Amino acid sequence: MSGATTPESPILAAAYMRMSTDMQQYSILNQTLAISAYADSHQMRVVRTYRDEGKSGLTIENRPGLLSLMKDITRGRLEYSTVLVLDVSRWGRFQNVDESAYYEFLCWKAGITVRYVAELFENDGSPFAMIVKGLKRAMAAEYSRELSGKTVAAHRQLASRGYHQGASPGYGLRRMLIDQSGKRRQILTRGERKGTQTDRVVLVPGPVREQRTIRWMFQQVVAGKTFTAIARDLNDKGTTTTFGKPWTYGRVHEVITSERYTGTLVYGREAKRLGGPLEHRPEASWIRAEGAIRPIVSRELFDAAQAAHRRQNEHMSNDDIVVNARRLLEREGRLSVELIRADPTLPDSHSVARRFGGLTPLYRLLGYTQPRNSDVAAARALITRWRQSVTGFVAEWLGESGSKVERCGWVLCIDGAWTVSFSVLRAVGRGRMQYFNHRAVEDTDIVVFVRTGFDEPAPRDYLVLPRVLFPVWPRTFCARNGPLIDGCTYPSLAILGDLARLSRRDAMRCG
Repeated sequence: MSGATTPESPILAAAYMRMSTDMQQYSILNQTLAISAYADSHQMRVVRTYRDEGKSGLTIENRPGLLSLMKDITRGRLEYSTVLVLDVSRWGRFQNVDESAYYEFLCWKAGITVRYVAELFENDGSPFAMIVKGLKRAMAAEYSRELSGKTVAAHRQLASRGYHQGASPGYGLRRMLIDQSGKRRQILTRGERKGTQTDRVVLVPGPVREQRTIRWMFQQVVAGKTFTAIARDLNDKGTTTTFGKPWTYGRVHEVITSERYTGTLVYGREAKRLGGPLEHRPEASWIRAEGAIRPIVSRELFDAAQAAHRRQNEHMSNDDIVVNARRLLEREGRLSVELIRADPTLPDSHSVARRFGGLTPLYRLLGYTQPRNSDVAAARALITRWRQSVTGFVAEWLGESGSKVERCGWVLCIDGAWTVSFSVLRAVGRGRMQYFNHRAVEDTDIVVFVRTGFDEPAPRDYLVLPRVLFPVWPRTFCARNGPLIDGCTYPSLAILGDLARLSRRDAMRCG
């Protein structure tokens, strides 16, 4: 709907509000009052509200309110022409300030104006407004960095005193809420948090049945059983994890290698700062609080289990593994993860994979080729045909339109200015459809991901993604992928024709 109004008809607007847990003066109520007052004084009527309560402004992934706003804007046909936000920091404290500008650009591209109601400048596109917004975004990002440093320091100090800092306590342990004098108040269930700033959380042993299971697990490792065998025995008994899930190698590994069960709280083994990737920290930087938890297993049993696990992985050389795997192959006529796990002469399949960089290199040493899945082979062949068809069509189409098109394998170079390649995505699943990219992506300026159902005569749509925005290409796509990808999704390849016209123009100028 157009944003044009008469004096009698108010401007229709949407409101976006975000409250993070660190700044309660930015409560949803306070933002609502400020936005309502601004709307009333500017002849506006708020017809849609998007909210993110208790959400960090560092990334967009965990902000359903902003994601919903971006999706509605990129789809078009909106009833409002303006988005009202309290201030620049409520829009987001993105560490890359260009990301904040990008989401505002998507609004502008769709004809939607963003107004910051509590800022002293008008967001009118003037050079002054652009400079002030850039400074505000940088200040918001710097505030997050400073706050993150202070928060980490506080968490480390509390952890050194034996207080639990977030995350699941682990199987056989529970979170106990205590007051500032150390008096126990209650066991916290999943999802519950402390109610006051002075309260603290400590870990305590859980039900006796779980404690017995933990001691049994450690004893089994000392007796020589693998993590996979222990998981299988637990599942056969009907024993599940704290969250009711079956046991796996990884979940047993998590228990056996955790010093919490000896009474020592360890903090800082991993770190994830400001929305970045998870990093493993050096052991010298870990915080250890001994005696913070009543032990479930003795230190002697814990150390014996670690030594036994190391022996399981180290007592057999790679040559021995190859010999025993060959015997298994001769006996069974095939190899698989399940067969390797069940064979007592071989380490666990996870250990074998770590030794050889995966099971496929081991199979290659043995001269064993896994049988091809006929369905997978057919799907791959169809993907290749789709890719050939789309690449050939675009090369011919742009060439006939007047562009100079050079093809090298799967890469098209257009007018010597930009390169493009195509990757066909396989649709998998029912209900919430997912699209998987099974092949390596070409290193081109633009990659077009073609989404299609193989029983359909034409692609569903095209994700035209520029390399500059994606240092790492996604492997999986969904029906909706967030504003960054959805904003680059098109029903046809006409966008490539538009780009080619621009590059032809530039080529003519240079020529």
